[in-house]
Amino acid sequence: MTLKHMPIAVAIASTLLVAGCASNNPPQLAGGTVPNEAGMQEDQLAGRTAMVWRAANLNPRAYTRFIVSPVQIYQGADAKWGDSTVQDRQEMAQYLQAQFIRVLQQRNQLAYTPGPGVARINLILAGLADNIPVAATVSRLAPAGLVINAAKSVGGQPGSFTGSVTVAGSIVDSQSNATLISFIQKRSPDALNIGATLSSRDAWEGAISQAADAFKKRLEEIQTKGA
Repeated sequence: MTLKHMPIAVAIASTLLVAGCASNNPPQLAGGTVPNEAGMQEDQLAGRTAMVWRAANLNPRAYTRFIVSPVQIYQGADAKWGDSTVQDRQEMAQYLQAQFIRVLQQRNQLAYTPGPGVARINLILAGLADNIPVAATVSRLAPAGLVINAAKSVGGQPGSFTGSVTVAGSIVDSQSNATLISFIQKRSPDALNIGATLSSRDAWEGAISQAADAFKKRLEEIQTKGA
């Protein structure tokens, strides 16, 4: 973007800020490989709204190591992939697995074989939403947009015009394969992550990295506080 065009872009972005507020509500996906246990409820999962189901007898502190399965790509007719290509989806699925492996390695909790106290994380890439070009970046630079996105960052809300990733999945006992938790969540990068506004791919990677870090934080809370 040239400096000559910056004032025009700022004006457009400022005008569209209210209309461009992204929704962070979890999608209602129909079927395929996405978990759909009866009794899934809206809940907060790592600071973001999600549809979550938990087994009634779940003792999360009983599981201290995790296997991360290869990520599936949702094939339902209701999937929303924006302008992404098949290759984009495959690469984001691989990136999603790699990021969860990363955070588990940091905590020395990555496992490769089933056993007592080991759970398996089955993740599904269920959708990709695009950035709105130019507006996503400029909305962070315009004064009004900076204020709005700063408030969204504090509140854990998605930034204006920013892409997102829909992730679904389940955590199961590695030996019995009994489902412990199922979830569906739409995740966006932090509202003040300017780097994530430069392209849709930047937004997807930012959202996935943040989701993995949030999972790591939640594990720490469970294992130190039993929350």
